[in-house]
Amino acid sequence: MGKEIEIQKRLESIDRRSVVCTVSGGLDSAVAAALMAKAGFKLHFIFFDWGQKTCKKELECAHALSKHFDASLEVVEVPLLKSLPGVSLTQRETLTTAINEYVPNRNAILESQAIAYAEYLRAGAVCIGSTGGDHICPDNSPQFVEAMQHLVNEGTLLKPPVQVIAPLIHTDKVGAVKLGFELCVPFDITWSCHNNIDIACGHCSNCESRREAFRLNGKEDPIRYASQEK
Repeated sequence: MGKEIEIQKRLESIDRRSVVCTVSGGLDSAVAAALMAKAGFKLHFIFFDWGQKTCKKELECAHALSKHFDASLEVVEVPLLKSLPGVSLTQRETLTTAINEYVPNRNAILESQAIAYAEYLRAGAVCIGSTGGDHICPDNSPQFVEAMQHLVNEGTLLKPPVQVIAPLIHTDKVGAVKLGFELCVPFDITWSCHNNIDIACGHCSNCESRREAFRLNGKEDPIRYASQEK
């Protein structure tokens, strides 16, 4: 609870009340955006096309979420990540092991662009959807978020500097779903699957963690799965 209070105080201290939210179309970034809206920020969404197999579906969800939250939406292509060979999220079926879903330095690349966009807009913050729990991929950890803030502090001109906010970083997926229901997040227009764009596969690590989070909250997931085993 102490960490959540710390984040809340940090949000209240930001004078420029607009925020750039990195939105993937997934539930974590949707819940994070809802928290920023509740805190009184004007939302600007940024979506990255980095070659992910499910980009079409994710972008569809990002557009729907931008309408729901009355947010602008900037779509950015990342050609370098598209060109990397052998990355499971771009070129082959994703396995359940999360380490197989790591994309080299992805979050640093994406968040740096979000920070540049926020500085251009003179926004007060960049909001990312990273959640707590086991950080197999190091670019989702609290230490990484702190390092990004240090980079902003040292390398940008806008003062006070843009704040890098990860409001779910001390909350796991179960907690994110719980918060989402409290904030009336439209989970039916979010997408988590790494393999399919019509019916979620049900077996990639994102599908498994999403289904488990809904189950532990005693809620029904509104999206469809190819495999309905619980």
